[in-house]
Amino acid sequence: MYLVAGLGLTGQSVLNYFASQGEPCLAYDTRSDLAIASLQAQFPEVAFATGTLPGSWRKRISTLVLSPGLARSEPWVQRLVDDGIEVIGDIELFARAAGSPIVAITGSNGKSTVTTLVSQALALGGYQVGMGGNIGQPALNLLCDARDYDVYVLELSSFQLETTYSLQCTSAAILNVCEDHMDRYPSLADYIEAKMSLLSDTDWAVLPDDPRLTHLYPDDGNKLVFGLSEPLPGQSQRYGVLYKNDQAWLGWGSEAVVPVAEMCRQGQHDQLNALAMMALCRPFRLSQAVFAQVLACFNGLPHRTQRVGCFDGVTWINDSKGTNVGASVTAIASTANDNQGRLFLLAGGVDKAADFAELGKAVRRYVAGVILFGQDRETLAGAMPSERVTLVPTLQEAVQAAAAMSAPGDTVLLSPACASFDQFDNYAQRGEVFMHEVEALYEPNDATH
Repeated sequence: MYLVAGLGLTGQSVLNYFASQGEPCLAYDTRSDLAIASLQAQFPEVAFATGTLPGSWRKRISTLVLSPGLARSEPWVQRLVDDGIEVIGDIELFARAAGSPIVAITGSNGKSTVTTLVSQALALGGYQVGMGGNIGQPALNLLCDARDYDVYVLELSSFQLETTYSLQCTSAAILNVCEDHMDRYPSLADYIEAKMSLLSDTDWAVLPDDPRLTHLYPDDGNKLVFGLSEPLPGQSQRYGVLYKNDQAWLGWGSEAVVPVAEMCRQGQHDQLNALAMMALCRPFRLSQAVFAQVLACFNGLPHRTQRVGCFDGVTWINDSKGTNVGASVTAIASTANDNQGRLFLLAGGVDKAADFAELGKAVRRYVAGVILFGQDRETLAGAMPSERVTLVPTLQEAVQAAAAMSAPGDTVLLSPACASFDQFDNYAQRGEVFMHEVEALYEPNDATH
């Protein structure tokens, strides 16, 4: 019998999937205070437990379906592994049942953006697209709705990949790697290994021009590499920035496809995301007009360098999705290059055992002042030039401090480089609070958006 462990959105999608299949299961959550009455009412045939796993269940379990938020290294999981119980995740269940082609995307940053771009391009190209995984809805929900999808586009985290073994992809990408979740992985190499597992069975493997990754995957004719350098003539498997008629274009080999000037978002990270999208769509033979239309219209996702507004001459940007150092360094450099005035950074939260040295370098180069908030603000402060640092307990106070420091022409960027769960449910709630606090500061005034 299946044991579904972890009863958040992913675990609930597994319960719903098993109910649709008539598959009996047990349900467990490690949180003893979790309210489960509504789940018990929704799934009356399922036995539920919280806090401690009932000893009487152990002999009944054949497979553990582990939610991505629960680590395989937890002692109770290891005891089940020692008993010979199989450990899988929701994506493994999806892989065993999905009947249509799959495009999968992982990486430290940019996953949601590229997943959305690929979905939009395929949809514009005439495909019925099911988008899910670590974005939108859980993947198994796609198997339970009434639509007949031509292709699935999945955003996958390293946590999901740890319990996935038989996923076969038409195309799959690792967008980038930087230190993230170092509270869960012994080393960066272990984190990279979890990411690279996505490419174990894919028709087309898409990788950034990063030797740490490209050398780990054989150059056997199905590897596509993307980066900002210009592909040489004949390098049809390299996606990059070409120059034609004194203009920069995105393309591959000698094919100039989309003028950068016609993209809605033209930053370097936006170009990289677009190149990854085009590479992932290669097996589907979309027209160049599809890529041009998608990139001309795409203005980013919420909480990803999202412009909140310009208030009293100060521009405020919400990058709450910047939950690791690499994401925040990219956001800082991009914002600084796009704006002429001073840049003020709001950062902090739960540090995930990250090394903040690179963030400190970015602050020294680009940032006039940094306001640190949240649980591990003092840890971040140790990597920053002290004369530029202000420490406050909460995000609300950070917004107020930034407003007091900034002047017309300046920019304030929220890019925390940390997880949010010390003070918020998730990064989205953190971003919503940020935007609310900014707008509340200027309610008596007119704002230009």
